[in-house]
Amino acid sequence: MKSIQKRDCDLLIEDKPVEPPYPIRLPYQEVKVGFGRGSSDLNCPTANIDIPKDNDDLNKNLPTGVYFGFCKLRPNSHNLDSCKQKRVQNDNSEVEINKGIYLKEECKIDLKLPCVLSIGYNITYDDNKIKSRSLEVHVLEKFEHKFYGAEMQLTILGYIRPEIKYNSLDELIDGIETDKLVATEVLTWDSFKDI
Repeated sequence: MKSIQKRDCDLLIEDKPVEPPYPIRLPYQEVKVGFGRGSSDLNCPTANIDIPKDNDDLNKNLPTGVYFGFCKLRPNSHNLDSCKQKRVQNDNSEVEINKGIYLKEECKIDLKLPCVLSIGYNITYDDNKIKSRSLEVHVLEKFEHKFYGAEMQLTILGYIRPEIKYNSLDELIDGIETDKLVATEVLTWDSFKDI
């Protein structure tokens, strides 16, 4: 049986059928604009989605940390007449909310895409901006365009490691790169790839 545990902080992941509470499935919901740090600081752009208030697993039962799974994306059909809006962030940068209109030309609509995700409070930044759990998804595929405002469906299949407060951004980046490698490997295993 295949297994992986790259760091001491990682849980052992084995190539065996998933056990409750997995898989955890979230319905399609809108990708929100976050702080922009995933792209700018960490070379790890993330799709931020709301944690449904009635989902006890994501709000209370699951530990904070890094998980792996699959997601699907589709253009947001609501208010398509307002596509390609610009929004100014707190740091004065502009973000395009395009509702996922470019997903079709990138052939990424409703495909099962591998992802790694964080559920937590971004404790390394220690800026008290996040008062409740956040859910940030990094899709392990390349995209030509950002897809803020698109809709994402998420299936969480397992846990990689707990949320860690790193001493520096370089340590955080190294940790994230290892998380991506772990997720990329395990999502090819028979136990996970066909869910």
